[in-house]
Amino acid sequence: MKTFKKILKWTGISLLIVILIFAGVVASKQNQKFDAPFPDIHASKDSSIIAKGKYLFYGPAHCMDCHSNKKDYPGIENIAEVPPSGGMLFDLPIGEIYTPNITSHPVTGIGKLTDEQIARTLRYGVGSDGRAYEF
Repeated sequence: MKTFKKILKWTGISLLIVILIFAGVVASKQNQKFDAPFPDIHASKDSSIIAKGKYLFYGPAHCMDCHSNKKDYPGIENIAEVPPSGGMLFDLPIGEIYTPNITSHPVTGIGKLTDEQIARTLRYGVGSDGRAYEF
């Protein structure tokens, strides 16, 4: 019985040390910056390309399903073109996550970002400040 208690004690201490090391590593990487390249890409002004993007956004890509507010859902169910606003709540065990506003509004949307910054975020998951993008 003494041996079992000793094994249990050292197993607990070892487990606690592993958890503390893991927590320290995670905390040290919270604001890590990444040097991802900015793709040389620019938004098209071609009306057919814009129409295709709008079709994908409201249709098969289902972007509108999340990048809208629940109060707008009656319009979405009737296949109306409700303007995207973000704010859809996902109440998950890890916390409440709201979808971002991806409109061109310069304050509440992504209007202040360059085409290259948006492309880098979509391709590499790196935000405009160099940190990993938090979805």
